[in-house]
Amino acid sequence: MHPKYKNKSIIGVGVGLSLFVVGWLLFLFDAKEKAALGGLALGSILVGLPIYVWGCICLARAKGYSTAIVLTVVLGGLFPLVLLAVLPDKNKHYHRGY
Repeated sequence: MHPKYKNKSIIGVGVGLSLFVVGWLLFLFDAKEKAALGGLALGSILVGLPIYVWGCICLARAKGYSTAIVLTVVLGGLFPLVLLAVLPDKNKHYHRGY
């Protein structure tokens, strides 16, 4: 795995997924009070999603795959992350010897 993209993918997926989940939780718990935190929830979702997609793109680059694989996000939010986690690493020259 390419270390430059690996670090970016960890940051992107971690921060993006966290913001996305927090936004949805705010949205779900705010349904009782009708838009008290609705703007914050929507903003968190709209900011978190592109950061998550960027993290998945960096993960694809780190593993040596085309960034077009991230288009599978339309099949489900976690689909590209799970798919990239399962696929083998193509960047063999970055493997460390143990």
